[in-house]
Amino acid sequence: MCGILCEILFHPSSSITKDEELIKRLKNRGPNCVQLCSTQVSEDITLFFCGAVLWTQGPNLTKQPLQDDKGVLLFNGDIFDLGWNKNYSDTQIIIQKFTECLSDNDIINVIKLLKGPFCIVYYDKLLKTIYFSRDRIGRGSLLLHKSEQSITISSVLGRKYPCVEIPSLNIHKLNIESQEISTFNWHNEDSRTFSVDNWYSTIQIHQTLPDEQFRFEDDILEDLNDEDGVIDYINQISKNYTCKQTILKEILKQEIILKMVQSILLLLEQSVKIRLETHPNKCKQCLNTVNECCHSTVGILFSGGLDCTILAYLADKYVPVNQPIDLINVAFKTENGTYDVPDRVTGRQSYNELKQKCCSRRWVFHEVNVEKKDLEISQSHIIADLVYPRRTILDESLGTALWYAAWGMGHTVSPCRVLLLGSGADELFGGYTRHRNAYKRQGWSGLRKEMMLDWSRISYRNLARDNRVICDHGRIPRLPYLDEEFSSFILKLKPWFKCFPSDQLGMGVGDKLMLRLLAMHLGLIDVAILPKRALQFGTRIANKKQKGNDISKHLQ
Repeated sequence: MCGILCEILFHPSSSITKDEELIKRLKNRGPNCVQLCSTQVSEDITLFFCGAVLWTQGPNLTKQPLQDDKGVLLFNGDIFDLGWNKNYSDTQIIIQKFTECLSDNDIINVIKLLKGPFCIVYYDKLLKTIYFSRDRIGRGSLLLHKSEQSITISSVLGRKYPCVEIPSLNIHKLNIESQEISTFNWHNEDSRTFSVDNWYSTIQIHQTLPDEQFRFEDDILEDLNDEDGVIDYINQISKNYTCKQTILKEILKQEIILKMVQSILLLLEQSVKIRLETHPNKCKQCLNTVNECCHSTVGILFSGGLDCTILAYLADKYVPVNQPIDLINVAFKTENGTYDVPDRVTGRQSYNELKQKCCSRRWVFHEVNVEKKDLEISQSHIIADLVYPRRTILDESLGTALWYAAWGMGHTVSPCRVLLLGSGADELFGGYTRHRNAYKRQGWSGLRKEMMLDWSRISYRNLARDNRVICDHGRIPRLPYLDEEFSSFILKLKPWFKCFPSDQLGMGVGDKLMLRLLAMHLGLIDVAILPKRALQFGTRIANKKQKGNDISKHLQ
């Protein structure tokens, strides 16, 4: 992921690009090339651009900002479109598409057709308009800071710049001279216009709402008829057997369920494939050499759990056989002075299972061990600014665990540039306790609504925050479960084709049932029944006695 920044300076004063600490954060995201430029809009208004590039696509690095006679482009992300010419980078193709646009709507439609994780800022020189957006799922980070002198849009900012996360619900257009923001819905032709101040205050209020006050538009027609008899079949199996692995094996014997598992596997495999074949295939050390790289170019944030082990198994098919794959496992020192936390234990178990199943691959298990004295320094001086504007104990715990994991500092530092993460699997396949509780209260209808609520707020709750902390190490996070085609297919399924949180099917079977069946289908027999464990508790970064929604003292 790259680091991008666009500042609109309305009065002659010092630019935010003079802030060396902020520019360093952008460089951390894009260590391969950094450029700054400016352009005069009027006598009083100046635009400043900064692009820090992490090279991921095209035969050669494309410097940013990229500009032509019509506009200036900052692009952070990856376009996964098999129809695009691989002789050019995605950034080059996008600016060419914008150059060919004849109207406002044309530009909006170009953005709507982009497929993959991205954040984009495009300045139209003729219209004196800035278009900016996160992708429709919200996998990247884009923040907006507003002061009396300026408006800044950036991948990352820090605590000294009050800001909001730009929502992924809409594409945005900013008229620089009138200071009005228009929003364009991804799914229809709806658009609305606000003053910058009104837009900012509305977003600020929305992003501080507690989870229980979050609302979403539920416009899906509810069809919960089980015409295939799947519910009765699974219920009968759960009554006949008690062994978890036997239950999964017996469920897989049902033809409709097996076909569903195969369909999901095909889509997930395609998602992993394109994410592992779309990069220069060089590690950090070999990036600027002409020699073939035989080091780890791909790593997996690896707790040993269900989601990440499935990704590791599939990655083995698409990473060159002469390259190792790094499994990066993080643990925080316990009170008894060891690092034998739950995620370290399951990590080693699943590492051993992968070695047995994929025996021709060299797997490197990186044990990232974090001491308390190092932890507090990193949280106060680095992580707090990356997590911002998020400030809760939960944000601190998850952000810290991911920052250390993405660092990859074990006995050696992982040289990989691409990181696979299991983000989105819990939301799509019903991995949270609240999904089980919703089913107990309101049956399948309640479960469906709870899962849709989780999906609708995933970009607000964690994706932008996670992107900021992971990208600080100059690695590319890639999230196969959040692929557009894969997630769209899963979202349309009836809830019992995702999870089955009945009392008979306890934890380790009913939660994320479809993924467990997929793991069993692949032969990952032990992984298939591992219980779901939250990252903050599995790594022992968090204390269960703490309230996750409380404000963290380190993030003040």
